[in-house]
Amino acid sequence: MHEKLSILLLIFLVSQMHVNAQSLSDIPGSFVDVGFGSRPAGLGFAFVGLADDENSVYWNPAGLGQIDAISAGFSQADQLGLISYSNASIIIPFRKNQSFGISVIQSGDDALEELSINASYGIKLSQFSLGFSVKYRNATFGNNTLNREDYIVFDDTEFEDGVNQQVFGDANGFGIDLGLIYKPTSRLQFGVLVRDAYAPMDWESEARGVEYQARGKYEEELPLDVIIGSSFIISNNLLLVTDFQPARSDERTDWVRAGLEGRLVKVLMLRAGTEQGINDFDDERFTLGTGLNIELRDKIRLRADYAYIIDPIQNSQRIGFSISF
Repeated sequence: MHEKLSILLLIFLVSQMHVNAQSLSDIPGSFVDVGFGSRPAGLGFAFVGLADDENSVYWNPAGLGQIDAISAGFSQADQLGLISYSNASIIIPFRKNQSFGISVIQSGDDALEELSINASYGIKLSQFSLGFSVKYRNATFGNNTLNREDYIVFDDTEFEDGVNQQVFGDANGFGIDLGLIYKPTSRLQFGVLVRDAYAPMDWESEARGVEYQARGKYEEELPLDVIIGSSFIISNNLLLVTDFQPARSDERTDWVRAGLEGRLVKVLMLRAGTEQGINDFDDERFTLGTGLNIELRDKIRLRADYAYIIDPIQNSQRIGFSISF
């Protein structure tokens, strides 16, 4: 029965990969995936096929079924030095080979602020693990104010007219993620994530001045993504991870990601990775990372992670902390 469910899920995933999306809504503009978590970032953002810590709530909920300790973590990122992202997550096992997880992602400022809350469940069934996430999303925009002193080239009438044309509003929606992990051996593991298999958003906007009109109320669906990953334990001190994210429209790009994690000494981890777009653009990224993994008494484990992302636009840094017990 368990294998039949896994096969059906795989058929669904493959069928979704062949859907040819034609609308411009397939280009993500809101709730963009920037790759959350400092450890996945240090691995070149390849984590779908690994999913073995608190980052699984976001990267692949099927990984929750393989986690047998309470785990909680927090990470912070300043995307391109412009937008701040904060991510907190917790995983709680409640039965053998089953866990429940929650993650909260907050980003932005008064111009555009976004909040995502993920509730995830994962279960391990022999060589297969299955999982899903249900996400609530909220966005607010246009709450920033214009400072008159910054626009001295305009007279008072022009400035007031500009303020009246400012659009503000909010949005609410939800999403569903589906995850699968197949572990044929103790060293090799494969993972599949269908992100936003169904993700409608209801937007509402209006202009500051009653004489102007905004788009008003409308609905759109966030684009579906499929990511295929793998992880391979090369030795007791070296791990290889890979991800492939195929483009689902002509306006988007196929992505290949890979990373290595090595244990230098008992508590020190070193990481390196890359994210490569299959295109003619200079958009590849390289990542370096490190981590301290310290085991205290009574099986309490503390981890601190750092990642440095080398980006053609602007380099950035990420930090994260986690605890498991």
